[in-house]
Amino acid sequence: MVKVANIPEASVTEAKAIISQIIEKMAMPNGFAKLSPPQRKYLLAAILGSVVPADGKVRAVELEHFESFLKTKYQLSGEQLKIARSFAKLGFEVEQLQHAARYLPELLSIEDRTNLVGMLWDIALCDQELHAKEDALVYKIADLAGVPRKRVAEQQAIAAGHHRP
Repeated sequence: MVKVANIPEASVTEAKAIISQIIEKMAMPNGFAKLSPPQRKYLLAAILGSVVPADGKVRAVELEHFESFLKTKYQLSGEQLKIARSFAKLGFEVEQLQHAARYLPELLSIEDRTNLVGMLWDIALCDQELHAKEDALVYKIADLAGVPRKRVAEQQAIAAGHHRP
């Protein structure tokens, strides 16, 4: 596990429990439909947060971008924001990530999935370095979510344009 400052251990424990509940529900028939709106936001936050520790380094700029998306795109604040920030510390287990991303088409339109991929690229590139593990993770999530490779590459180019020196 990658060390991340300023995230209390209690939040990490709670975040793990929330993700476990979400994964259990998703394993049921029509499980995605059984997720509450907050659980859906947490699932998206967990997928988004998975790119933060992907390269083995967690930088303040990555956490800032991640938190900005949590606030602006998912309208998280207070305790919900604190829990969702913990997902950057957890890192998603690969099989959990694969299981979750596979169901994104049931929750999100192709435009929303494409925007999610854009946010992943934005976080991956905000430190001006693209690690092979970050690249592979974004493509894996995009493939599982059914986002065409052309759109993934377009989102990468847009994000790269945001972070040029």
